[in-house]
Amino acid sequence: MEAQMDFWSNRQSAWEDAFRSLYYMLRKSVCDIFYVCTAQFVVMFIGRDGSKESKRACNAYISQSTRSLRSLLREHDIRFSMPLCHSKVEEITTEDLVELSEIEKHNLGQIRRLGSMSYVDNSPQSLLAFNGNQNVQGLYDFILNYRFFLASLTSADVPVLYSPVAFQNAALSSPEVRCKEVRKADSISFPQKEFNMKDEPYLGSSASFCYSIEIKDAYLPPWVICSLCEAMCSKGMNFEASFVTESSSTGLNVGLESVCQKSNPQPTTVEDFQESSSAFGISNTLISPHLCSAFLKRLKYSNGSYTASVSSV
Repeated sequence: MEAQMDFWSNRQSAWEDAFRSLYYMLRKSVCDIFYVCTAQFVVMFIGRDGSKESKRACNAYISQSTRSLRSLLREHDIRFSMPLCHSKVEEITTEDLVELSEIEKHNLGQIRRLGSMSYVDNSPQSLLAFNGNQNVQGLYDFILNYRFFLASLTSADVPVLYSPVAFQNAALSSPEVRCKEVRKADSISFPQKEFNMKDEPYLGSSASFCYSIEIKDAYLPPWVICSLCEAMCSKGMNFEASFVTESSSTGLNVGLESVCQKSNPQPTTVEDFQESSSAFGISNTLISPHLCSAFLKRLKYSNGSYTASVSSV
């Protein structure tokens, strides 16, 4: 038992060092985006450089929240907005907070409907936005000490951190990849076959076949998707992709609005274009304002251009 306690204590300490490392990399312009993924919600931190006279601005977003969480944040004077919610934000007493905390502790964050705002709990409408360095710093301190504030998360493993750049105590993660060779519907029926890179190429007509790649993981951050699309485009191939968005992260694209406000919608110089095509430090990436209140469902690349299909939040 003592060895097990030492293991979890060391794991928690390593996680805190990793989170601290990522946050200060964000503040120092080494990293432009990272995620904190818990069993209940996903937190997205983003940073962008201002003009030469102004310092770096950081924003953060919690993908979904409960009444209890919002009250805890207010209690610690951490200000936030709810850009996807059009109802009046509720107020809560200390007595209500104690009761709701007990409910969350025993029901893993799924609280019963209490008050006028409870119906938005754990939905995209309950997304929280933290604008400005002071509020983001407050959220960072809150998450760093989550064990003392969020009892419902203490029974799970430490939150998972995702970043496009290396950070302290980081590890590489490889998603599950399945590839299939499929005969097209207008050809004779032929069984699907799994293959790997060692397979010999099929000598029949390539026009009769298409290839399916399925990529799965707990989370696939945007830089992974961008790299895959870039790899496909580099071969001059047309392709179509469909996406299944993690339900707890559906509303996070609202964070793109702050980037779109800063970006020049029509780059006029080579420097402007290079900056706009490297969003969040991810090469060959453009930010579309149409995604600020939507999420991507399908993507089609054909003859050098993309066509996207989105769904509203």
